Amino acid sequence: MLNITEVRIKPINKGNFLCYASILLDNSLVIDGIELHDGEKGRYIYMPLNPKRRKTRKNSSYPINNEAREQILKNISDEYDKELEE
Repeated sequence: MLNITEVRIKPINKGNFLCYASILLDNSLVIDGIELHDGEKGRYIYMPLNPKRRKTRKNSSYPINNEAREQILKNISDEYDKELEE
């Protein structure tokens, strides 16, 4: 289980693209440039892209299992919803 200590949101709200997000893991590592989208089957995330491989959509970082991906998605979605309420 990931220890996500902070989530920061930059709302975009263009079509199904909701926001950019960054997460802080264990107060030690930041993953920046995560995209939150809303689709027909619910929300989903795109992890940051490798700047040298944007044409092939190669991620620079990514969760190694679905549990970690779901945890990141939940934390970002919750923070996005909280931001909208304010």
